[in-house]
Amino acid sequence: MDKIVYNNYQFYEYAALTELIEKQSKKGYSPCGMIGNSSRILKFCHTDTDAPKVYAVFYKYLDDDLDEEIEKLKTGKGEILCQNNRYIIFGFPSSDAYEKRSRLIAEKQNRLLGIPVKKTAAIVCTLLLISVITLVLKILLFSKGELYFNQLNLALYLALIINFLIYFTGDLHDIKKGKGVYIEGTIYFLSRTKLKNLLFRIGDILRWVILTGSICISAAILISAKDIVLTVNLLRLWLIYGSVGFVYRLRVRGSYLSLLITQLLLAAFSFL
Repeated sequence: MDKIVYNNYQFYEYAALTELIEKQSKKGYSPCGMIGNSSRILKFCHTDTDAPKVYAVFYKYLDDDLDEEIEKLKTGKGEILCQNNRYIIFGFPSSDAYEKRSRLIAEKQNRLLGIPVKKTAAIVCTLLLISVITLVLKILLFSKGELYFNQLNLALYLALIINFLIYFTGDLHDIKKGKGVYIEGTIYFLSRTKLKNLLFRIGDILRWVILTGSICISAAILISAKDIVLTVNLLRLWLIYGSVGFVYRLRVRGSYLSLLITQLLLAAFSFL
């Protein structure tokens, strides 16, 4: 019997994702498929045979040298369990089979995928500060002429900031609990605590609530709207929202930082 597991691990949590796969292995399940380029859905197949005891999750197209090493690894002792355009999951029959080449790939991947702590802290603090400032400005410059549109804007800005803080709190909690590993000024995560897992699930649910709720409210406003300016503003808001989300997912490794970036760009264009 197959098992479907939802995957909301960030790019810097690939080691924690590997731990999740190993836990499923102990229950008799081995990864056998991924759904979507971002692998949001992982498929595990039940196996009666001894599953590989060591797993490795590698990112494709992260570095030319790494890609070359991964190709060489395919001819070694590792078994390709599943892959897509972004990830490839290997299984090894023992820790001895997890040969030197595999360890070198993992170590380099740690450095490339790790979050530069000082730089990231500065970026997050700056974006969060600007986000709060733009939210306050929108409240102060609230126009009653477009009451429903402005209310939708404010609710969307506030929801995106809260959504970001939920995810961010999860990461901060795990750093405090010692789940993060520091290497040359960067950090990546070996595992997750139950609280972080809960917060990330809440964050994912809130994302869908924000999206579906905003669409429904926008549709209701459009149906009842008699002002062409209001209609144009709503269409512009969703054009910006959709464009930012698409470009970010296309060009940047997926992370919840996109929530703050989206809020800032929506606010910036709304002042034009």
